[in-house]
Amino acid sequence: MLPRTRYRIAKRARLPWLLFLLVSSLFTVAMLHRSSKPSIALSPHRKVIAIKTKLSAPATVTLPRKSAAAMLPFSIGENSGVLWNLSTGQLLWAYHPYLREPYASTTKLMTIYLIIHRLPLSQVVSISPLAAGTTGSDIRMEVGEHFTVRQLLYALMLASANDAAVALAQQEAGTVPAFLAQMRKETTDLGMTGTTYADPDGLSPGSAGSAWDLSIIARADMESPLFRRIVKTKEISLPNNPVVRNLNTLLFLDPSVIGIKTGWTTAAGFNLVFAATRPVDGHKVTLLGVIMHGQDGFPPEDEDAEKILNWGFHQVKITGATTPP
Repeated sequence: MLPRTRYRIAKRARLPWLLFLLVSSLFTVAMLHRSSKPSIALSPHRKVIAIKTKLSAPATVTLPRKSAAAMLPFSIGENSGVLWNLSTGQLLWAYHPYLREPYASTTKLMTIYLIIHRLPLSQVVSISPLAAGTTGSDIRMEVGEHFTVRQLLYALMLASANDAAVALAQQEAGTVPAFLAQMRKETTDLGMTGTTYADPDGLSPGSAGSAWDLSIIARADMESPLFRRIVKTKEISLPNNPVVRNLNTLLFLDPSVIGIKTGWTTAAGFNLVFAATRPVDGHKVTLLGVIMHGQDGFPPEDEDAEKILNWGFHQVKITGATTPP
């Protein structure tokens, strides 16, 4: 029995050493395995940066450069167009929105924008030979005749008076070229990247751009209550012009229409910028549209605009988009 007892005592004495050797072996194998992996050296100056994402509206909205005519359940006679829900900022429709074409008298949307913001309405303007001699639509001004800025603004937008455009440009900037420089600067400030201006009235085909850009300047104009009052006026009396009737015949067809501006030259065809306000589900909703380069003349452009408005207000109703999100 004694030998057996001694054996057990000796075996217990050797057990810690066996465990130590086993643990040491495992540790060595682990270290060798770890050293076999490639190491990544971090610069002592490198910092860990937590990146936070923020969703925000882009500075500019880019539309696909292709036709969106399939959005309308009917055909139209124009080359391009857009339709906005001004109450929500939603784009409802676009058709070749970046197609560049002459503006014709829709050029005056920029002219009035600058004048409203820079000249007092009561300021008196003396008509120059250049203004009096301007051709096209006019109110038959005489050299040395006097008008207030307010009167010229009504002539500009109702009669689409080119002589009024030149008179206002000279009054504000001193010369037409100086006024053109202001117009061009404003296109940059407003983001009208496809627009060029060669005159304040639109007679030149060099005053050109897209339906998209026209909607930008029209939206800016619509922020002015004075602008909205002017373009909604159907008829007014001016010096030597007892009856000045608004050329925007859409005003006379639809009581919800606010305006805004017509335009025609041989190069441009017929352009129309239009807006209307109607109640939808207890909310007033304003839509703004542009159609460009119609070839049939008024009232076909009016009819297209009216169809587009009716379609647009129907879309607002079925989607419930009447207030800003």
